[in-house]
Amino acid sequence: MARILVVDDEADMRLALSNVLTRTGHQVAEAPEGESALAVVEQGLLDLVLLDMRLPGMDGIQILKRIRQARPELPVIMVTGYGSVDSAIEVMRLGASHYLAKPFSNKELVETVERVLDASRVPVAAGGPAAAPSVETPPRRSAALLAPSAPPPPPLPAPRSSRSGPSWGLAFAAAALAALALLAWPLLERHRRQGREYPLVSEHPAALAWVGNRLWTADWFTQTVHEHAAEAGTLRTLRTTSLPHTHITGLAVAKETLFVSDPWRKAIQRRKLDGRLTLQGSVKSPGPNPSGLFFDGRYLWSADATQGRFYQHELDDELTVIASYRSPGKTPVGMFRDDRYFWSADADTRLIYRHRLDASLRVLATYQWPRLNEGAQPLSGFTFRDGQIWLARDGLAKAFQLPVEGFEVRHAAP
Repeated sequence: MARILVVDDEADMRLALSNVLTRTGHQVAEAPEGESALAVVEQGLLDLVLLDMRLPGMDGIQILKRIRQARPELPVIMVTGYGSVDSAIEVMRLGASHYLAKPFSNKELVETVERVLDASRVPVAAGGPAAAPSVETPPRRSAALLAPSAPPPPPLPAPRSSRSGPSWGLAFAAAALAALALLAWPLLERHRRQGREYPLVSEHPAALAWVGNRLWTADWFTQTVHEHAAEAGTLRTLRTTSLPHTHITGLAVAKETLFVSDPWRKAIQRRKLDGRLTLQGSVKSPGPNPSGLFFDGRYLWSADATQGRFYQHELDDELTVIASYRSPGKTPVGMFRDDRYFWSADADTRLIYRHRLDASLRVLATYQWPRLNEGAQPLSGFTFRDGQIWLARDGLAKAFQLPVEGFEVRHAAP
């Protein structure tokens, strides 16, 4: 984890960069202009500065010069204008560690940050070049594993059939099978409650949406959408579609339309379910940080992680909000509604909530899966299918399926 300062006069850009860097494990501070940025630099607690070139008052180049005077060893990545090669050359000449030219993807941002941080961590020997990082070679396989296996023993002779054998043998066998079933049942039930895991092609899953036997997932980091088919207890990836410059946090499929929530643009996009997921339009999201979507067959639902609210939308051209509800969790990340209940999940606490379908979506019960306490990865996807809860966690390339009974009830309303 590194301590990174993001300097940009646009609040939306600061939020977008901070979200990506925070979700990849870094601690982020923000500054809207030069004087406040230099005040943070002078505290001496930073590992990296991400500095926009164009700022009101003191511009990026002036700030870079001041940083080099105060902390010459501090890495600085300059964010330059669209295709501004001359600007990039100038900032590198003035001592920037690297530069990013707009527009850039999440992957480019994270890879550039990691590359610059890795270079700043490499110790340099006195009078010599930087030491190359050591590379751990994989262990050799043992000769015993590589040696051909011994030929299998000859098969045992088949037992002779006995037509006149005692009938109590069958009864004994049936009783033994019954006893074995009774002993095995608790183990099978425990295994069922532990759920199943399915590998995903996405290491940063950001949404889960079932439509029939098709599971739609997204990766906020690579800015891609994946369609999977449920086949014989597995998930087979059918296609992967790139949505450049889209920060995907939610998916919902309604008829022939894929809805995509994008907090960078503060928008909910409409995309056609064709080979390219062609953008058909977008509307402003009701909150500044849309974090999840769900279509219940009639209405579109959205969640907002800043407002901590759920919104119910008509499926008209403007996605008109017809109702708004307070979320029990501060960072709602997924929703589901059936004929009996409304369900929701919180990213940070990793709790699941069951709500009454009333005027306030009153919480009836709170659930926790003990395995979600393993590791720091937040919940990033939540939905239901055939009475089973499906979950995803940011940083884990897998989807989890488990019954509601596999959760511990932390709170239940009287």
